[in-house]
Amino acid sequence: MKTMKTLNIGLTIMLGSLQLMSCSDDPTPMARIKLEASTTSASTSTQSGRVTGTNGLQFTSGIITIREVVFDGDNDNGTSVSRTHEQIAVIDYATGVITPEVIVTVPAGLYRSVNLGIELQDDGADPSMVLEGTYTNSTDVVIPIRFEFNSGEVFEANATVVTLSTDTDVVGKISWDALDWFSVISASRLDEATQTNGTIIISESSNESIFSDVADRLDVGTQVVFQ
Repeated sequence: MKTMKTLNIGLTIMLGSLQLMSCSDDPTPMARIKLEASTTSASTSTQSGRVTGTNGLQFTSGIITIREVVFDGDNDNGTSVSRTHEQIAVIDYATGVITPEVIVTVPAGLYRSVNLGIELQDDGADPSMVLEGTYTNSTDVVIPIRFEFNSGEVFEANATVVTLSTDTDVVGKISWDALDWFSVISASRLDEATQTNGTIIISESSNESIFSDVADRLDVGTQVVFQ
């Protein structure tokens, strides 16, 4: 019985020491990268909640669905850090609001060769992007227009050096400008576009030539920047 009591006391002391060691370990300080969206640029303006252009084309509403954000970079210790944040979120094209909020947590520090990738949702027949508005043709007839994009496209931001601190969120802002994408399409092509039930639908299966040119421009013209 004496031996058992001594053993119990020894175990109690050892467990208590482990608990103290665990409590004294400081967790790694974490920084936050907050995803934001902008739906205006130098070629667009917002008037009463509508994004408008000068060629009779405007987009008044829409949604863009994203599914994943990936961060890659080399910290000051020479260690490569990669974080993948999977979350379905919807960007309101008229306001730029992202619902729900998207936050990527990364160990704080100075990073080099940084890449931030944002991937669109690719969910079968459901478009990852749907934008709606109107087109005023050469005879001043206002025609509804709808742009559908269905692809798991990835948009990237790159930076040589980024400092991530625990004090302030770093913003990864993606800029969407549908009028810039359509800047490669002449008014005559939209005048001649096929209408479906009175609406010009631009998609992989409707007005395919226009869609192809807009999609190419979307890939080039959409940017993500760190702020």
